[in-house]
Amino acid sequence: MASFYVENFGCRAAQADGAAIECQFRERGLSRASAPAQAEIVVLNTCTVTAAADQDARAAIRRIHRQNPECQIVVTGCYAQRAPDEIAAMLGVTQVIGNSHKRQLAEIVMPPEIAGSGDIARPWEGHGFSRAVSGEKPAALAAEVSNFVPLTALTAQDRKPIFVSDIFAHTALLAAPVFDAPNERTRPNLKVQDGCDNRCSFCVIPYVRGHSRSLPLSQILQEVDALVSTGYREVVISGINLGRWGRDLTPKMWGGH
Repeated sequence: MASFYVENFGCRAAQADGAAIECQFRERGLSRASAPAQAEIVVLNTCTVTAAADQDARAAIRRIHRQNPECQIVVTGCYAQRAPDEIAAMLGVTQVIGNSHKRQLAEIVMPPEIAGSGDIARPWEGHGFSRAVSGEKPAALAAEVSNFVPLTALTAQDRKPIFVSDIFAHTALLAAPVFDAPNERTRPNLKVQDGCDNRCSFCVIPYVRGHSRSLPLSQILQEVDALVSTGYREVVISGINLGRWGRDLTPKMWGGH
């Protein structure tokens, strides 16, 4: 059985994205390695809010390639969305997948023999929660996966695949609860909002996360009810700009104010 490892950088929303990526791999039959050195696929879910965050991601790429030169290093997240060519030029990087294609990450990197396996694990079922996808219909996602091409497929064939598109064109929100403790029995962190519609002069986040988009209230309540039913008594709600939650929904929440 192939193995994977996801290393997250940055905020709670990024951690929730990493949990959703883990769900993608596990439902395709892969097992989670205990460390990057033992994994066949290593996903770096990056941050880019500061220059130091970019440096941390580059240092991690070099470290993992040194420790595990045979593994497939997949770089995703905010840094990947902002500077994909810069990352693709680094030794050891196999693929660069921006936030625009993060919800399709496992479908992009899955080995064909694993993708067709019938040994499918669904890690959320044992915990009473589901993978939350909001904004785009499954059929639309499937069509997009089968039809899109990497940016570099149109250029030199010896370049590394880069999967990045206009983040403002995307409306999906993908998240799964992520837990604070190794035993996964304390406070789950549930992402309910992504993106930002503000344009602060000092902030790059809207350009790597896209427009504000919200998990509908019905899905939030479904997630929380499932978590409560399995014994949790506190849920941490997270997002990029929680003050914008609900304003993109129909009808608008908070009276549109």
